[in-house]
Amino acid sequence: MDDPLKPKPVPLAAETVLWFEFLLDPHKITQHLQRPHPEPSAVELIMQFISMTPETAIPSVVTPGSDLPILAGAVTGPIPGVVGGAPSSPPVLTVSPNPQHQGDMVLQLTRKQLALKILELKVATWLKWDLDSLEKSLPVLMQLALLRDLCTISYGRPLSIPLPTEFDMVISNAGNERAARFALTIYHRLLLRMQLIKEQALKTPRLPNMYQTVDQLQQFLDSPTQPSIEYLLQLCASAKPFYVFHYDSFVTLQCDDLGTGQNYDLMHLITPQELRAQLHYELAQYYLYTKQYVLAREAAAACNSNLQAVPSQTTLHFCHIRPAELEGLLQACGISAQEKALLERFQQSVLNNFSEIVPILRLDNIAREIPLVSRRQLELDIEGSISTGLLKEPSHLQLKVAALNVVRNIFEWGSIFGSVEYFEKYRELDCLPPLVEALQDILPHCSPQEQVASKHFLIDCLLHQGGQSRHLLQTVRGFGLFSADELQDLDEQMLQAAPPVPTNSLASLSDWLCHSKMTRVDVGALERQLISCTNANTVRILLVKLCGTAPGKPLWAINPSWDVPQPLKTLIMAMPVSFLQDFSFVLLGKARELATRGNYIDAVAMLSVLKSETQRQEMAANAQLVCKLLTWEILHIQITQSLEEWHQKPLDLLALGGRCKQCLGALQAGDSIVPRPDILESCAIMLLNLTEFSTLLYLDKRAGALELPLAFAATFIEMEKMKGPKKVCRDAWELMLSMFLNVPKRVSSGMGGSSSLQAFLQRLRHQSVFGLAISMLGKIHNILKDDPNHDLSCEYMQLWPTIVTNPISYSLRSVCETLHWLLSEALSYYPQTISWLKMKGDLDLAIGNNESAMRCYVNALVTGTDYCTMPLQRNVADDYVIRKMIRCAANLGCHMQATVLCQFLEEIDYGIVFKNLSEKSSNFTDAMDAYYSCIWDTTLLEFIVNLHAKRGEHSRKLEAISMMGTLELNANNNEEIKRECAMVRKSRFLRALAKQYLL
Repeated sequence: MDDPLKPKPVPLAAETVLWFEFLLDPHKITQHLQRPHPEPSAVELIMQFISMTPETAIPSVVTPGSDLPILAGAVTGPIPGVVGGAPSSPPVLTVSPNPQHQGDMVLQLTRKQLALKILELKVATWLKWDLDSLEKSLPVLMQLALLRDLCTISYGRPLSIPLPTEFDMVISNAGNERAARFALTIYHRLLLRMQLIKEQALKTPRLPNMYQTVDQLQQFLDSPTQPSIEYLLQLCASAKPFYVFHYDSFVTLQCDDLGTGQNYDLMHLITPQELRAQLHYELAQYYLYTKQYVLAREAAAACNSNLQAVPSQTTLHFCHIRPAELEGLLQACGISAQEKALLERFQQSVLNNFSEIVPILRLDNIAREIPLVSRRQLELDIEGSISTGLLKEPSHLQLKVAALNVVRNIFEWGSIFGSVEYFEKYRELDCLPPLVEALQDILPHCSPQEQVASKHFLIDCLLHQGGQSRHLLQTVRGFGLFSADELQDLDEQMLQAAPPVPTNSLASLSDWLCHSKMTRVDVGALERQLISCTNANTVRILLVKLCGTAPGKPLWAINPSWDVPQPLKTLIMAMPVSFLQDFSFVLLGKARELATRGNYIDAVAMLSVLKSETQRQEMAANAQLVCKLLTWEILHIQITQSLEEWHQKPLDLLALGGRCKQCLGALQAGDSIVPRPDILESCAIMLLNLTEFSTLLYLDKRAGALELPLAFAATFIEMEKMKGPKKVCRDAWELMLSMFLNVPKRVSSGMGGSSSLQAFLQRLRHQSVFGLAISMLGKIHNILKDDPNHDLSCEYMQLWPTIVTNPISYSLRSVCETLHWLLSEALSYYPQTISWLKMKGDLDLAIGNNESAMRCYVNALVTGTDYCTMPLQRNVADDYVIRKMIRCAANLGCHMQATVLCQFLEEIDYGIVFKNLSEKSSNFTDAMDAYYSCIWDTTLLEFIVNLHAKRGEHSRKLEAISMMGTLELNANNNEEIKRECAMVRKSRFLRALAKQYLL
């Protein structure tokens, strides 16, 4: 009975054809290749045919009567399966004795292997021997195997790759001259092409069941290329017809027919132009690679001319040149017929001492292809060249380039470059004509939006350029950009903006000091004092003085940045216009401004003065209401001060907590006047930081600003009640998770998605609250990333769910950024929390910031050892953390540091040790001998000594040997001495790491 739990094999698709089916039915391969999307594809078929013919080298020994025909070095008769001939039964092959080849290794081929080789060549012919396609899809070793099989079949005798230097081009009776010529051409083409990918080809892993070894690949790549170049050039110059394989040239073997021949008569005759175009193309690529640019240019030109000479109706069987690649080759050689792009012409002009740069920039003002930064750099380069004397051009070239850049800058939205620098820099020169000329060139090509931008630019120039504005206005009239009314308005504005002409007596004064008696100047001075003062009594005095000047606008409107909270603003605006209205508004606005700048003491003082003013008779009706609102505003500022100066504890936190409870009590009691949402949220967060969780549970959860504080408080209450590893309330989890939706499901009143989460997290201060938020974000990160190698861990993480519904709808990047910021914020208040340091290191490693991750890990280890004064414990640096530190050090190129860190593992991983020691350090801080005093493992020192001996580094070897000879590293020491030795060296190494990463 079959085991029901045993996995069943997956059935193949109906259209999938297995490789051996083509052996049974040779006609099936044509039907398969004619499909729109054959499975397997043509290249995959070649790979399968090659991999299914395992070949081994054997001595040249022939067993009479054997059914395994051997392709030997010298054959006296036809080779079965390769060429036509009378079938023999049984197949016997006679080999003439040849002493020179008696010890050679030849290929042993069965009839099945020979059939597969013919099939692979047939499929390659279907691809028209397109070496580009074969090079991209076929492994290098398989390309050589295909080339060897092509040469073997074409010459009718076994050949090995690479061909010997003194290659005997004799073709046996089994071969064909046309086929051999084609095969030799493919060989030399592939040899040149392989030089371009030589380094990549040598790194190719050896494939199983492959006859071609890596040594043979090395020999092929090291073959001299000059014979190949000479052969291809001779072929281009030859007038002899050139034939390529037809698909039907290869005849597959039949099961019922022991003999078959290849139909070489069906080979295609191609034109000489097609042959020369392909060969010159590959020669040009090789010449470019070897930096023979003159030869490359000649070959590229010959390729292009021959390709153009091919008749348009000709079907190409040999040439596979893509037009885009040919154009790239011609551009690389500098002979392209296409017009150069502006950026290319720009760069060429810079190389040619700025020749024809002005016409190029004029064209670019229309096309806008050259980056503005490059154009600005050009302007500076010209200025530097003129100042140093390298450029013998007059200064008008620099002026023209600068004017063209100013015009281009008009249409760069958000550009930081303006026209002010141009007019200031070239004011002494006649700077307007180049600017006007550049504008005239570009205006006919501008869109309506660009014409508006041009108008704004011209208006700015007319109103701010002083004496040159009149001349510019006359020129602008001919542009047709402005209407008559607009021109008249501009004329009037220019008259108003023109400075008054001083009298002769005033202009002749040596000390030009004007003591004005104008009320307007005095009012401006008082207003500036009112804006800058920070004292309530000073505000009162200044307001009294300003009221005496009969101002034309309310005094509270002097500074637009004075912002008053909405409930108080409504009450103040409802008051009659009076000094008290202005005084209340100004004090409230200045208090909020001071609190924003961090001057909390003066802000509270101003609000306290205003609170005492509410007892006056004018506000008797609303005195109690205003007093309550001001009390809440003072509380809000004091909460902000306490959070900003958390560790300094400037206020009585217990009393502040009691006032926060009273403020939230107004919301719970359902009063008609409740604090604004910002104050409610600040009070809730303050109570959360004071661990007053029970107070928050009785508040209305529907208030959007209180959702997060209430959810956190409920989580802490459940954590206190639960027994064992029980999952807690999911409200906080779901609320936190919803903040990272790619498209938020909802935006509650007062809650603005991730921005509201950032505002909430910025005001967290208690260590436990930080830890809860970090654990939630870490758990979300682990679930969304779904990579066990980069999992984060910290306290409270076991409380949260392990799966998330539809994780693709959440933003992992936002989670990483928020978690990274929150860890940095938490560590700024509690810098010695080891678990957060290690978690931040894990997060940096997951992001790819190895140096920052290493800094966090080293900080955690230094903190855990009380600054290297205590032994390193396993709970501080377990194998998980040490292995991550090893990975960071290796990624940073500090392989010796990674080697020393391997000693910190519970059991030293010598595989990692030896791998790191074999690598060459790429960091100047990672000298191998600098850390010998930090090594306590003698096996490691022995390997280092051996490594130095192999490299011939005698002085370093002696230093390592002297380190091995120290008494504390004696193998006969007791365990206590060994532990003490390891502890001392660990502390020494941690100090070295701290000096590198923390200082």
